[in-house]
Amino acid sequence: MGLPHHSLGTLRPLSETELSEWEEAYAAVEAYLQALRLRNRLLVAELVRAILWRASARGANEPGVPARVLAMEETLSEIATWTQHVLDEPLENRRLAARGRLALLLADMPGKWQGVFLTPAPWPPAFTDSMRKSYLAAGPRFAKLTMVPKPLELNVIGEGAAQWWETMDRRPIVRKMFALLLLALIGAGLWFFFLK
Repeated sequence: MGLPHHSLGTLRPLSETELSEWEEAYAAVEAYLQALRLRNRLLVAELVRAILWRASARGANEPGVPARVLAMEETLSEIATWTQHVLDEPLENRRLAARGRLALLLADMPGKWQGVFLTPAPWPPAFTDSMRKSYLAAGPRFAKLTMVPKPLELNVIGEGAAQWWETMDRRPIVRKMFALLLLALIGAGLWFFFLK
């Protein structure tokens, strides 16, 4: 753990509203780091503190932006920049996408390498090799697929209807008889309904 870069003498008094906003920011950053499976509470607290200092410095120049938004932007930016340096490969839109998060987990960063997370270079070669291999493995694998049409499997009613329809197609006399029967039923229904 590094020494704090700011002494307590540089702190200014905060209102209750500001304290509440920064507490929400702290909780949001802490939850994000824990979602990356960082479990060491001292490490998480140090990282959150450093990120909040940077967000606080930005907040002086951007007074209308909520503290939580500033803190999360700083968190995402810091992690993306660090991952980009570790991988020695540019990230799309400087964002740590699902592929980058998956690489962190595949390289077992939370288990073996928590101590190097968000630290400056040089990193252990085993860690950087593991991260680069994991990042490549986390990429999409495209495979050529062929679709072969298969016959429909119908239930008993569907099977009977399909056979009946085939019979209607093969024997025009049956189709004509069915049409006449259908017309007779419709005519009888209309006669019964209107004349009775």
